[in-house]
Parts: sequence; C-alpha cells; structure tokens
Amino acid sequence: MKKITLKIFMVMFLLGTYIGVSQTLNQAASWPNANWTLSGTFTAGGLLSDPTVAGTTFTFDDDAAGNGSADDIQATSPVIDLTAANGAGETWITISGDFVYRELGGDVLNIEIYDADAMTWSAAQTFAGNSTNTDFQTCAATAAYTTAVINIAGYTATQLSGFQYRFTYDDQGGWQWGWCLTSPTIVSAAPPSCPDPSALTATNIDGFSADLGWTEAGSATLWNVELVDITGGGTVTGTATATGVANPYMATGLTPSNNYEYYVQADCGGSTSAWVGPFAFSTTVACPAPSALTATNILTTTADLGWTAGAGETLWDVEIVDITAAGVATGTPTASGVANPYGASGLTPNNNYEFYVRADCAANGTSTWVGPFAFTTACTAFTAPYSEDFENAGVVPSCWTLGGDENWLFNTAGPNHVGNGGTITGSTPSGNFYAVVDDSTPDAANAELTSPFVDVSGLTTPALIFYEISNNEGNPNATLTVSVWDGAMWNVVGTYNTNTVAGWEQKVVDLSGLTFTGDAQVRFSVADSGSFYDDIAIDDVSLEELPSCPDPSTLTATAITDTTADLGWTETGSATLWNVELVDVTAGGTVTGTATATGVANPYMATGLTENNNYEFYVQSDCGPGGTSNWVGPFAFTTLETCPTPSALTATNIMETSADLGWTENGVATLWNIELVDITAGGTQTMTPTASGVANPYAATGLVGDNSYQFYVQADCGVDGTSAWAGPFSFATPYVAVPPDCTNGIFLDSGGASGDYSAGENITYTICPDNPATQTIEVEFTAFSTENNGAAACYDGLTIHDGPDALSATIDPPGGGTVWCWDLNDTPAVGTGDLLGMMIESTDPSGCLTFVFTSDGSVQRSGWEAMVNCNPLSTISFENGRAFTFYPNPVDNKLTLVAGKRIENVTFYNILGAQVLTTSPNALSKDVDTSALTAGTYFVQVTVEGVTDTIKIIKQ
Repeated sequence: MKKITLKIFMVMFLLGTYIGVSQTLNQAASWPNANWTLSGTFTAGGLLSDPTVAGTTFTFDDDAAGNGSADDIQATSPVIDLTAANGAGETWITISGDFVYRELGGDVLNIEIYDADAMTWSAAQTFAGNSTNTDFQTCAATAAYTTAVINIAGYTATQLSGFQYRFTYDDQGGWQWGWCLTSPTIVSAAPPSCPDPSALTATNIDGFSADLGWTEAGSATLWNVELVDITGGGTVTGTATATGVANPYMATGLTPSNNYEYYVQADCGGSTSAWVGPFAFSTTVACPAPSALTATNILTTTADLGWTAGAGETLWDVEIVDITAAGVATGTPTASGVANPYGASGLTPNNNYEFYVRADCAANGTSTWVGPFAFTTACTAFTAPYSEDFENAGVVPSCWTLGGDENWLFNTAGPNHVGNGGTITGSTPSGNFYAVVDDSTPDAANAELTSPFVDVSGLTTPALIFYEISNNEGNPNATLTVSVWDGAMWNVVGTYNTNTVAGWEQKVVDLSGLTFTGDAQVRFSVADSGSFYDDIAIDDVSLEELPSCPDPSTLTATAITDTTADLGWTETGSATLWNVELVDVTAGGTVTGTATATGVANPYMATGLTENNNYEFYVQSDCGPGGTSNWVGPFAFTTLETCPTPSALTATNIMETSADLGWTENGVATLWNIELVDITAGGTQTMTPTASGVANPYAATGLVGDNSYQFYVQADCGVDGTSAWAGPFSFATPYVAVPPDCTNGIFLDSGGASGDYSAGENITYTICPDNPATQTIEVEFTAFSTENNGAAACYDGLTIHDGPDALSATIDPPGGGTVWCWDLNDTPAVGTGDLLGMMIESTDPSGCLTFVFTSDGSVQRSGWEAMVNCNPLSTISFENGRAFTFYPNPVDNKLTLVAGKRIENVTFYNILGAQVLTTSPNALSKDVDTSALTAGTYFVQVTVEGVTDTIKIIKQ
C-alpha cells in the first residue's frame, strides 16, 4: 500500500484569556445544516460525512477516494453579519471546534475567511496532522482547536455584512489519508485593553549583541523584556531584565557562542499585556574562523596560500607543516599577522605540505585553526635524456600531474577496452604498468597527463619517444593529442585517432623544429570517442636524442599459409634493409639476437614453415653507416592447418525423425564425415563416421522422437587427409503426441515420455472403442503425477468423465470430489485419490472415457502414462487378473508369454506409439525375441482369444 512515510506534527494554539460581560456573536454551525454549501471537485466515495445534508461532521477519506484522483473540497458557512459585534466593540473573532487529521505531506486542510470587498478567500487557520492511524474515519480521538484572532476592527460595512468562513481541503493531486471536523462555533469578543505582542524575532546577531523585535497588536509604544541565558542555566522568572524599551531593542553585553531566550510584554500605560515568548537565538563566535582554503601559483619553492574570511577580520596566523619530513601540526603559527593571500616562500621542491590558518580578531582574540589544506611544490627541472616507464605501483609518478576533466589511470591490466576488448598485444620495453584513459564514460574532452620540466638544451636533435595502444573495436576512435612546451607556448606535435595496427606501437617525434627558450614539458590529452570502446594507453615516455637508427614498430604477419607468411613492420627512420630472426616456438626455440635472415625487404616472406605451428619473429633496422637499431619483437603467429577443423556446428529444422546438421568450413574441403550418437540409448563417440562424404548441411534421417543426440563432423580434404573431429553438438528431437485409442493402446500426457508440464495446459482427450456396440474402453494407469497446493486446490488436475465428452458424469476419486490431484510431496489433496495402478472402465453406452487435464505451468511434474484396451462388453475386466502371464520384466533378450487359451497376436510399441515388433504365435505360449530392441520402455498388446490387454515392459 502507499503511505510509506508519515510526518506527524503537533500544533499548540496559545490564546490569551479574556473576560467579557457578554458575547454579541456566539453562533454554532449546528451540523447538519442545509444553509451550509458543499463545493469543489472530488471523488464522491471519499466523502464519509456531508454536513450540508445529514452529517454531524465533515469527514473525508482521501485513501478511499483512490490513487490517481485529485480532490479539492470545501464546506462553506452561510453569510454571517458581523456588524452588531463590531458595533458592540467585540472586534476579535475566533472559530473553534474539534478535529482529527492524518497528514501525509503535501495535502492542505485550512479554515479560510471571505473578504466581501475583494471577493477573495484567505487562510485563517492551517491544520497540522495529529493522527497516525485511521481514527479520522470514525472521528475518534479528536483534539480541540481555536483559530488565531480575526481582528475586524478595520472591516468596511461590506466586509462586516458579507462575512463567511469555510473549511477547505486540497490533496494536491496526491494519494493521501483523510480528516474529520466536528461542528464549529464562531464567537466575538472585545479585545483586551493591552493586547499581547506577537511574531518575535532576533536579527543582526553577533558575538556580543542582538536586535530583538516583535509585532505590536495594540497601541503600546513601550515594552518590557526578559532575557534568559540558557547556556548559563537560566530560566524565565516573569521579571523584566529591561523595562520601557523601544521596538526593536538591542540586547548588549552578550556572551559569544551562547544560547538565549527572550520574552516581551507590552506596556499600555495603565496596564500590561501577558508575557509572550520564548524566542530562542544563539550568539555567534567572537572571532569567526576562515574557510575555503586554497593553494595557487605553486612553484618549486613558493606558493600563494589563500582562504575566505569569516567576517571583517584583516589579519591571520598561518602554520605550514612539512609532511614529507613527517611534520605534524602544533597549533603554533609559522607566520603571524599575515594578509590574505599569504605568499609562502623557502619551500622545498617536490615536497608535500599542509597548511592551517586562523583569524586574528584583535580584542576579540583569535578564531579556531582551520585546515589542513594539502599541496605539493613543483619539481626542479630534469635533465635530458629523461624517461618515465610508469612503474610507480599504480599511482601518478613523481613530478607528473593530472589535469583536465578526467583522471588517467595507471594499470597493469584493463580497463575493459584497452587494446582489443581488454586483450593487449605487442609489448613495450618496460612492460607492466602503463597510463590509460577509460573511454567507458564518454564525456572527457581533455583528460590531461603532464610531465615535469625537462632541460633539453644538451640534446643536439631532441626527440619525444613513447608507445601507444588504441583499438576502437569497430566503433569511433578516441583522440590522443600530444603537445610540447618550448619555454613560451604549447605546440601540438602529434594527433592520434586511428587504431595502432599490432597492439603497442612506438611513436618517434622529431622536436628539432621547435625553438626551446626554456625547459620543455610534454602533455598527453585524451578526448573520449562518444562511445566506450577505445581506452587509449601510453607507456615508456622519453625525451632524448633522436636515434641515428630508430627502432621499427608495428610488427605484423599476413598472408599466412601452412608453409609461408609475410612478415611486416613500420619503419620509423630511413632504413631500407632489415634483419629478421624467426623463432620456432612449437619446437621450443628461443630468441638469440642472431638474425636468421639479413638485409631483407619489408615485407619479408618467410618460407619453409611447418603447418599448424607457433612462431615468433623479431626485426632490426639496418641503417648502414648509422648502425643498426635495437631488436624489436616478438610478434607471434601460427601457420594454418593443411586440413582445418570445421567449427560453429548447428542443428536446424529439427523434426521428430530428422534434422539438418551444419557447420562452418575453415579450409577448402567440400566433403565431410559425420558421426551421429544416440545419447538416449547410451551411445558415445567412436570416431567412426556414421555417414561419409556428405555435403554441408547434412540431412540426418531415421531419428526417434523425444530423443537426445550429439553429432561430430570431420573435414575430408582429399590428398591432404582429414581434419580433427569437431563437436559434440547436442540437440533433441521433439515429442509428437500419439492420440490415444484402442489401436495403439498407449495413453501419454501431452508432455511426452518425460512428462514435462512446462507450460499452462487445458487439454481434453476422448477415447472411444473401435466398436461401441460390442466393446468398452478400459484405461490402466502405470504412472501418475500432478500437483496441488497441499490442501484442496489443484494446480495440475485430471477430471475423468464416463462418456464421450466433458458433460458426462465424472468418475470420482475415492476420497470425494471430482478432480484427481497430488502435490509435490506425492500427498493427495483433500478429497482426491491416487490413479497409480487404478483401472478405469467406461460404463456409458458409448463405451467412451473423456479425460480433461489442466496445468498452470509453474512446476514441471512427471506426467502420466497408461495402457488402453478395448474390452468386449461380455468380458470380465482384467482388473482382478489377466488371461496370461509374462516374464521376465525387465527383459533382456527374450520375453515369455503363457496363456490358458490361444495367444493370437503380440505387438510391441515404443513410448511414442510407433510399432517396432509384431508376431502371431497362435499358441498357448510364446518366447518373443527382443534382442533387436534398444533399451527403454515398451507397451506390449497381447490378444488372447479375441481379448486384448496391454502390459508395460522395460528392455535392458
């Protein structure tokens, strides 16, 4: 239900007590009262009591009005002429009664009064909830209320003669609780000679003073005040601490950070009002603390420390703590009487600091210390050659800084889309940790990672070298922008927004075109792709001399066959010849640093390879007089199989006795071998084809319904032999229901042999004899299971009718009722019985039986199976004994039948109703050879001298 949270408010109405000799107006509403009117838009079902018709209360139940209804209702008084009361000097009007209101929050219950001049309504009373249960429905546990005084002294003649009041409720479109109002009374009274002040306030509060104010209800010009020190344990005494004061009154000499209450009394000359109050307030601290600490313009030895002043103070004390040196705050300033901001100097480069600040308020002392605020001084410039490999345990390296709108991460694996879906290929010299931006939140525009300052003046030809990996996985690329600071400005030296071809890829950027007027910095900035598939990473950043023979990068292996592969790479310098080392990993080879082929072109075709073999290769640039580069690699690849194994096996168009078996060919084979395994019959793979040289797809036939199979496939590549077997792929043939009749002698539920009630069912079966004039139907249940709730109701149930349709009389369980039903624990429901082992026989002239099965599909149960016989009307039922005996059961290779009369026919059916064996002994006994039958359950129809009976056997 609704009403999750209840808000309970208690309202106290405090009115002065006045003594008068008479009341000109004292009018009870006397509900029910036809002179009152009901209006608004509301749901009638929520109005429990209508005071304009027959109700003694005005009661509304918004809960009963229903969710989704918007209720706005009013009960309005007749016109009440206040002229006489005003003429008698009784200018104070109040309305009183009793109410109970369960407020939920958002709904509004008011008393409103009418201004006949402006023709508008205004609130005179807003009710707060006073109930937490449904007592509003019976108007129990009401509480009294009286409105604040309605002063009519200034009313015009029209306002006096046209006065009305009303009760109004608005649920604000919500689903609320409700309320009850008893019949109200409106009265007039003369105002007191010295009315009480109201609406007390305390403003301009500081640590030592406050302006106390109020609203005067009469004509007083002087007032008395009692100020109570609550923190000091003071209590109200009714004795003024200041008399004859003005409004507002400035209370002085207060204590900072102290709690006070005050009361006020009007002095009307000859009389005084009642004391009104308390009104609580607290003085502020004497010296407010600063806030919002900052550290800006941070350099190697200086930083500007700032804050926001707490009030008007102009001086502060600062304590700076050296965290790197394990310093701790002492509460003793390291600098006193400073301005804001404060320029801290004499700091140590690349050092961690915290600072604290307090205000100096002169005569008012000092504030509390505020802080710490942490900052780190800048690093001194490094000298090139400089490198950073990010092996810093997953945190930002020393002297590197993060910026922009998303942080870089320092990982050894992940996020999910660094590389190809989290798979990183290639390598960097350091390996391990790398810097990466997660593209999974596609909103970064400038995720920045900035190096420290590096002095590159000693480099003849400065170069920036780093490794990048980027893979958009078929979606938009993120963008990596690389900029270099030349001492005066930032220069974009590279923009990368394409996939790196083979995983990690080295980038060599010649910086000789820049004019460095100071120390250099490098900034890497990533803009997200708009999707989340390209987590760009970098590693092994260096500022160094441009190599005389740069390393190649982006190794590849393409056009791979069983004996050859084209090996390629990206040249980052000017080399035109390269050396290659090829390593046979499958044979246990390892890299030696000695070329297996020298002076080769790019790409280089490796030949004489072994099929289905794992290799790695390394490459080295030969720059002639410039020497050789480092060896770069490994890049791994695998040669193809001569006869690849098929993949992606499928089974489609699955029918009761057939299915189309398919696969994906990974080579050039056009013929394949199939092994089909009957899992239900206990078959296993033998690696001997059950069909050879077949096409793709292959139509498997001769299957058995309601059976489980697996198949394997092998490519036939002719002179290249056959592939490995692929599989297994499992599938199952469907069960096709066999309509029950005397011919097939089998009655199974719609779930097949497995009896799977996996869906809701409502099925009717009618079984009639072949010749109703001479036969009747007999059904013997050999298995039975349905489901009930453990009491009387059936989730799955079977009703049996003695006749040709569901209108026939029922054959009822022995416990009573009409439905045969058992629960999950095989316990009969009340009034039901167990069909297992029961023989049901028609007594209807039609000889028919009708079975109605229902299932809710919530639980899979084991179903039922039964045997159907057409018995001659003159033949005694086999319920008390058969005309033959049989053994053994279970049977191995021979079933023996013995009868007192001639056995005419014996027919075997599988569980799907298909005939699998028949014989006509025409003898008193018969040994039936069952060796050709597969293991499983069979139904056997035996006809003895024209009478047919069905038995169930298990073939081992």
